[in-house]
Amino acid sequence: MFWLYALLPVLFTITPSLGLLWGQPGLTGLLGFLVLPLLEWVWGRRATVQPQWGLQAPRAIMTLVLLQPVLLLAWVSSASPGMPLWHVAILGLACGSVGGAVGIVLAHELGHRRSPLDRGLARLLLCLVGWGHYLIEHNRGHHRHAALWHDPATARREESLWSFLPRYWVGVWRAAVALGREQRGRLNEAWALAALTAALWGAAWALAGTAGLVFCLAQAAVAQLLVASVDYVEHWGLQRRVGSDGRPERLTAQHVWDCSNAVSDLMLFNLPRHAHHHTEPWHGADDLRHTQAAPQMPTGYAGMVLLSLVPPLFRRVMEPRLATTLRAPSLANESA
Repeated sequence: MFWLYALLPVLFTITPSLGLLWGQPGLTGLLGFLVLPLLEWVWGRRATVQPQWGLQAPRAIMTLVLLQPVLLLAWVSSASPGMPLWHVAILGLACGSVGGAVGIVLAHELGHRRSPLDRGLARLLLCLVGWGHYLIEHNRGHHRHAALWHDPATARREESLWSFLPRYWVGVWRAAVALGREQRGRLNEAWALAALTAALWGAAWALAGTAGLVFCLAQAAVAQLLVASVDYVEHWGLQRRVGSDGRPERLTAQHVWDCSNAVSDLMLFNLPRHAHHHTEPWHGADDLRHTQAAPQMPTGYAGMVLLSLVPPLFRRVMEPRLATTLRAPSLANESA
């Protein structure tokens, strides 16, 4: 039964290879940035599902995600002498869309597990897209500091996505390095993962020359933009109060944007049930539930990412929802 739930992310995962075989390199972008947002709006808001994947399906799908760049890089290597670099970049963008939409979500899920295999798969995918340090900051930093302004993954109310991005990218790296220093007597994990990224990209360059490096950079660019956009919409404008003793109030569901959308739940392994994930982070994807007490996104994650790319439209849609949230009792006295 879990493979029925996994059908949507599996089909999306193989679209870069299908697009190459069918001569339609834009297939992944068409599905990810047009079909999925429409499906979220037309069907996802009206349907409810409780997907169950078990332990094995996320591992298997992560393996499939990792195979996509390997297969495409092998093809680029064989065809690179006569292939224009813009064509290679399109293939990289397609793989990055899969890596950002499915791969990083799975890395987030597997990275919260205790299994060395799961954590290893998560870190391999993240290093492939140049974001290996993400799990260090997310697991040991963001979960402690979410909805506080010094948290790099919490967007302030006045920030557009484009003003948020530099602070986010630099802040996540700095926080990961600082957390790595806490492990005394060991190599700083953030730098070790950066070295692994350099090794993977170096292997791609050795395999396919300049085309291999262009592929890796294009893949990393779109994957990192997607994960940053998701972090942006999940906590935008929500702030925990800090007492006179300097201690913040406990994080509650009202400090996290939640999303009730069947398409997003199926595509992103219940990540849209993000309030439950933050308030009870020990639960796996199968156990997460929607939280009605949390502020609600108007559509699924694919639609929210598109919305965040256009700041005036994002603010027009989200400001009224934020204002309603801030009037709630537990947030009424917070500053905007």
